[in-house]
Amino acid sequence: MKKERDHFYRLPKVARTFQYGFYMTVGIVLLVVVLNLVICIVSMFVYVKKNVTNIGGGEVREALLVTEDGYALTYEMSQKLAEKEQWAMLLDGEGHELWSYQKPAELADSYSRTDIARMTRWYLDGYPVWLRVWEDEIMVVGMEKDTVWKYPVEFSISWIDYLKQVGLYFLLINIAWIVLLAALFTRRFMRNRERARIEWIAGISHDIRTPLSMVMGYADTLEKNGELSEEARQQAAVIRHQSVVMKELIADLNLTSQLEYSMQPLRREHVRPAQTLRSVAAAFLNDDSEGNLQIEVEIDGKAEQTALSADEQLLQRTFRNLILNSIKHSGHSEALEIRIRMWEERRHLWICFEDNGAGYSEEVLRRLRNQKKKDAGPNIRGLEIVKKIVTAHGGRVRFGNREEGGSFCEMRFVRS
Repeated sequence: MKKERDHFYRLPKVARTFQYGFYMTVGIVLLVVVLNLVICIVSMFVYVKKNVTNIGGGEVREALLVTEDGYALTYEMSQKLAEKEQWAMLLDGEGHELWSYQKPAELADSYSRTDIARMTRWYLDGYPVWLRVWEDEIMVVGMEKDTVWKYPVEFSISWIDYLKQVGLYFLLINIAWIVLLAALFTRRFMRNRERARIEWIAGISHDIRTPLSMVMGYADTLEKNGELSEEARQQAAVIRHQSVVMKELIADLNLTSQLEYSMQPLRREHVRPAQTLRSVAAAFLNDDSEGNLQIEVEIDGKAEQTALSADEQLLQRTFRNLILNSIKHSGHSEALEIRIRMWEERRHLWICFEDNGAGYSEEVLRRLRNQKKKDAGPNIRGLEIVKKIVTAHGGRVRFGNREEGGSFCEMRFVRS
């Protein structure tokens, strides 16, 4: 038993929340990628529709014809330049103007090599220009001022490395935002889903409770009616007993769903588990008129006065369920011995139930350790309620079989 002390059960809600969170994260990532792709495609389409391409010097030079009177530009190219609001001029190897088209009047007719060198990288008196060398001629094509941002760009290797680091941090920040949004959406979705399920179960339980109470009342009346035959009264007793069982099942269903989805309002107060445990054990012993039940309660000195911030009614329900489970599954006709130990260790209060019964079957232990409830199996509703109550109080619980025979349930609480 000591070797299994560290094997505790995790909340079933964790796996469910992680699953929804994972799907939500993947969905948000895909949504972000799709939205970015759509924005990029739309932006590129709009940009292409604007037709912002410029006419280069090579195109203008090829459309420039040499005639007896000098140079002449084709009509098609002149129309294109007019539509683009571009101008052009042809310089010789010395920088003197040979021909021009719609050149701004403020520009000179001759340029030095320094001016030409500056034009290849920058502007010409504020006009963005592009140069194309054609044999011993230079074709200059320009646009209006403030229409093009034209600067050479240079980056050092250290700056590139820095951009890589910043890009990595930017990527991590985006991933963090995506995960955060996924967690928020998942939490809200889970909360709404859980609330809807709780309300549905509570509504169904309420609708069943009223007619069930009537059935129990009429069955009790018939059972006590002396004018009926003994067989009829026995049948009425069976109806009343089964109605009580159904009522308990409804109450367990409500409690299980509320605890599973953390919607059970815990009426916390300072409770001494030692007193609660003794009162529950005493009640079972008083009801045992045949003497087939032995309950030994062993509480060490420190744990005697230890208090927990807990719901006393739910703690009583936990202790009763464990004792009832031992009685129900004792497995033999001999006297059932239940030993309950309570001790304090560091900041924790430990409570252990042990019996000399038949122990838990492998299927029961598998169901208790498995968070999935899809497979059919034995009815362990009482033990599942024990798990959920302990977990709702921030504790841990584990079940197992003793080497010398019988079963045990060990619980750990954080003391106040």
